[in-house]
Amino acid sequence: MPSVMNAVNSILVVGGGSSGWMAAAYLSKVLAGVDVTLVESPSTPTIGVGEATIPFIRNFMNRIGFPDDRAWMPQCDATFKTGIFYENWYVKGDQYWHPFEYLDYLDAHVHTGHCWLYLHNQGHPAFRDKRSFYLSFFPSTTLNVLNSRAPWRDEYAYHLDAQLFADFLRASSPGVRHIRDNVITTELNERGEIDALVTEHNGRLTADLYVDCTGFRSVLMRQVAPDLRWRSYEPSLFCDRAVAIRVPYRDEDDRRASMIPFVKASAQSAGWIWTIPLFSRIGTGYVYSSSFISDAAAERELRRYWGDERTEGVNSLRLKFRTGKFEQSWVKNCVVIGLSSGFIEPLESPGLAITQAGIEILASMLDARYYDSSMVERYNGHLDKFYNDILQFIIPHYSLTSRDDTEFWRAVRHDTLVPDDLQARLQVFRRHLPTAGTKGMSEVWMFRDISWFSLLLGMEFEFDVPELDGTALRAVKDLLATKRKTLEHLMSNLPNHYEYLRDNVYRGV
Repeated sequence: MPSVMNAVNSILVVGGGSSGWMAAAYLSKVLAGVDVTLVESPSTPTIGVGEATIPFIRNFMNRIGFPDDRAWMPQCDATFKTGIFYENWYVKGDQYWHPFEYLDYLDAHVHTGHCWLYLHNQGHPAFRDKRSFYLSFFPSTTLNVLNSRAPWRDEYAYHLDAQLFADFLRASSPGVRHIRDNVITTELNERGEIDALVTEHNGRLTADLYVDCTGFRSVLMRQVAPDLRWRSYEPSLFCDRAVAIRVPYRDEDDRRASMIPFVKASAQSAGWIWTIPLFSRIGTGYVYSSSFISDAAAERELRRYWGDERTEGVNSLRLKFRTGKFEQSWVKNCVVIGLSSGFIEPLESPGLAITQAGIEILASMLDARYYDSSMVERYNGHLDKFYNDILQFIIPHYSLTSRDDTEFWRAVRHDTLVPDDLQARLQVFRRHLPTAGTKGMSEVWMFRDISWFSLLLGMEFEFDVPELDGTALRAVKDLLATKRKTLEHLMSNLPNHYEYLRDNVYRGV
C-alpha cells in the first residue's frame, strides 16, 4: 500500500525561546509559501543564560539572511568562539585545547596527528608533551588561548545570550505570525494526530504540522504519543544539575583580559564549570551531579571559583535536567525540536546545534511541501545518529579520566557506561586515528576528525603509533615552517578580541 501523502501548507510552532524562534525564523525563510505561526505563553519564563555555539551556527545565520556578524551580534551580546579549553579533566592541573581549525592532511590518510605521534614517540624534544601538538599545528592556540586575539580564520562560532538571540529572531521574522497566548488543550482526531490547539484567548489554532518547542515539558508530544519511550543517557552521563550566575566585568582592562574568544571548561569536584564571556558580562555555571554534591555546596564552589567578593550580590539560577531523548522526534503530525526532543549535557555546546540540526533536516524533508511515513522514518533516523554522535563524543571526556581524587571522579572513572558501538569506534581510532575516512565525514555528524583527535590526545588515549616515511617527514617540516610564518605575521597584526569587537562589531552601538 502506498504511503499517504500529507500536504504541508501551514506550520504551527509552540514555544518561544531560542529553539522556537530558530524554528519559526528558519522555516518561514526556507519554505516559501508555507504559513508559519508561533504561539508562546506570556507567563512561561525563559532561561536566558549565556550560550556557546559551534561553527555550524554560521550556516543558519547565512540562510536566514545575516551573513554579516555586525548585523546581529551586538543585539545578542555576542562574542567570538574559536574552540574549547579544558583544564583538570585527565588529571588536576592538566590542560588541552579543542580548536575549530581543520587538521592538515599530508595525503588522503595521514594528517598532522599522525606526524605528532610519530615525532613524539621518536623522542623529538620539540614534541615531548601533548601541548606541543596544539602549539605547533594550530595558530589559534597561541593567538586565542594564550593571547586572547580575535579569530584569524572563518572557523569560528559565537557566545551569545540565548534570550536576546530569541528576541532578535522574533524581531527579524516579519513573515511569522506571532501569538502570545496559553495553550489550554490539545485536540486529537480519530487517528491520534493533532487536530487543533485550543488557546485561552485566540480559540482553536490549526495547522498541517505542529512543532513542539516547549522545552523539557514536551507538551504536544506527550499528548500525541503518551507511551513514547525515553532513552536515558544517565548510565553514561552522571551530571543532572547546573547553577548559573552572571559575573560582571570590573573595568576596561578586565574586559580586555577576560573576554576570551573560547569557552573554558574547568573540571571541579563533582562536575565542571563553564566560562562563556559575552560582551557585557561573563556567563558562568557549574554542571554537576546531585548524587555527589548538594545544590548549596555546588553554588559555594562556583562562587569560590570566581571569588566571593566578585560574586557578592550576584543572583544565581538553578537548573535541573535529565539526559536522554525520545525514541522518535517526529510522530504523526508532531515534531519535537530542541529540549523537547532530548538533552545532552552542555559540554561541547550541543544545545543550539541539536536544535539547528532538527530544524534544517525538517526543512529539507519538507522541500516538496508534503511528507509521508518514509520521510518521518528518515528524519528520526538522522536525528538518532546526530544525538548518538554527540553522546559518543561526550562520554570519553569522562570515561578516559585518570582522576581518583573525589567520589564523583572515582565513579566517573570506574562506573561510566561506555556503549559497545563507542568501544568499537575507539578501537578503530586507536589503530588508524580519527580521519576523514574513519570518522565517516560524509555523514551528518557534529564532531569532525580534529575534534576527536584533540579530545583523545588530551585525555591521553593510547594510539598505535604510525610509521612515517621520509616524504611525510619532509612535508611536515615544510608545514611547520609555514605555520610559524603565519603565526609571526598574525601576532604582529591581529588585535585583542575585546578591542576588535569594540572597534569593529560594536562600534556606534
